[in-house]
Amino acid sequence: MIKSMTGFGQGEAQSARYGVRIELRAVNHRFLDVFVRLPKQYNQIEEVVRRAVSERVTRGRIEATVSVEEFEQRERNVELNAPLLQGYLRALEGIREILGSDEAITLSQILTLPGILEVEEPECDWEDLQQVVLQAAAAALDDLERMRAAEGERLAADLQDKISRIEQLQAQVAQLAPQVVEDYRERLRDRLRDLLQGTTLSEERFLAEVALFADRCSIDEELVRLGSHTHQLKSLLHSTEPVGRKLDFLIQEMNREVNAIGSKGNNVHIAGLVVELKSELEKVREQVQNVE
Repeated sequence: MIKSMTGFGQGEAQSARYGVRIELRAVNHRFLDVFVRLPKQYNQIEEVVRRAVSERVTRGRIEATVSVEEFEQRERNVELNAPLLQGYLRALEGIREILGSDEAITLSQILTLPGILEVEEPECDWEDLQQVVLQAAAAALDDLERMRAAEGERLAADLQDKISRIEQLQAQVAQLAPQVVEDYRERLRDRLRDLLQGTTLSEERFLAEVALFADRCSIDEELVRLGSHTHQLKSLLHSTEPVGRKLDFLIQEMNREVNAIGSKGNNVHIAGLVVELKSELEKVREQVQNVE
């Protein structure tokens, strides 16, 4: 069954040293686009998350939020950036002279200056953390896929209803198709008689020309191709593989056939059915944008 591109999933995992929580938010996108948010000191695991998502998801914009908790409270070294501090102090003295101020520079003001204190993070056990991240990502992806599958069932049901309506309209056009050719043949015969009255054109040649021109307004081929595309569309709704792009392509082809029917089927009733067909196809196209 098809899957939606929208959904939410979350997963957690932990080891003796780390606890990881991952949240996945998925929305529509033409291709696969993975964006990872995580604490700066753990940037090294971004590619791990991105690869885990790309192995399970083929289409959509995925925003992954990763939070990491360290259970071991390890001491961190904090050092003063003395050269930077001296530079700040010289700049502040210059500002005081320009402003003519004798206000003292306080310790609390100095501590708010960026980069004065440098924190040295303790060594991370990347192998352990990576395993925990992969477990949390797998759980989040399972949760996401359940939601996308449930939404996909609803999409499939709605698309099935719309395809049934397209088939009904197509059947009505097919019933009118023979009459279109006959009407065109009669109109052409009348016009040619008026134009060729008094000429030496034989009856056989005349009828051959009428048949040739009448065949040009036949929409049988377009109806056959439209029916084939509709059948493929219905089959893809039950596929277990990502089919969003195939559905996109089929809708484009179906629109092309409907436009051809509208231009060749010179009949007021068919024209009305073509308008309805194009309306239904547009509804299907909008829904297909949600399919992975």
